Amino acid sequence: MNMELKAQSKWGWLIAAYLFLAGLGGGAYVTGAVAGFLGQEWADIAKIGICLGFPCVAIGCLFLLADLGSMKNFWRAGVKPSTSWIARGTIIITIFMIVGAIHIFAVVTGQFAEAAGARNVLSSIGIVFAFGTMIYTGVLLAASRPIAFWSTAMLPLLFLVSALSTGMMAVILIGSIAGSDSAALHTLAQFDIMLIVLEIIVLVFFLQATHRVYESRASAQLVLAGAVAPLFWWGVAVLGLLAPLLLELLGVAWLAAICGIIGGLFLRQVILAGGIHAPLRAGRFEIALPIV
Repeated sequence: MNMELKAQSKWGWLIAAYLFLAGLGGGAYVTGAVAGFLGQEWADIAKIGICLGFPCVAIGCLFLLADLGSMKNFWRAGVKPSTSWIARGTIIITIFMIVGAIHIFAVVTGQFAEAAGARNVLSSIGIVFAFGTMIYTGVLLAASRPIAFWSTAMLPLLFLVSALSTGMMAVILIGSIAGSDSAALHTLAQFDIMLIVLEIIVLVFFLQATHRVYESRASAQLVLAGAVAPLFWWGVAVLGLLAPLLLELLGVAWLAAICGIIGGLFLRQVILAGGIHAPLRAGRFEIALPIV
């Protein structure tokens, strides 16, 4: 007896927002921290990126807390880091938020204005944990639920590239509004063009890898031609990737940033909505797990 497979519905827009904001915050921080090594003409970009990191991740954690329902469940996530990727990720994100908050304080108060060595050390530590935060947003899915669509090394890579791109776009958008150095913003836009192209390539490989098992092929079908397809094609492919790529090539970076940031949120929701649980198999029979 075969039963129709259905997508998971437990994780929705709240978790998508958490994954998106955690990634964007990490990407913005990396953009700002690296800019801090590049000289005075990048000072505004550095401040914007650094000051976006902690708040974005903190707001993302509020979405996670809203989904979990209680602070008790939130703190339980950090238990047993030796065996749980969720616990390890919680520790990584917590350290990043602490470092990010310290860095914001240092930027606002000018504590490291004359201490380049201390500033560089703090930036380096922050970059390491920012990358950990961005990668973990992909690892979380594979580690927490037995869904073949999520259980691939391409997903953390996809979320990493998307996080770097959306974080950079957030810096470009705010920098454009604040009137930051146009040459620096133009250079950022050029880097982001490369990230968008890379994201398209990684996304194609991620979807191509879904041939492995029946339920992951069903996920790909759901995303490409099923109920999730409109959000994927219009929200991710067009709004989130092709439009920003074209607009940045045309020099309209601020509008490209708006499109790309929205598309980054849609990408997380598409990945979540496309997740299908593996059925229990016994001999020639399949029993679909209840969807919660």
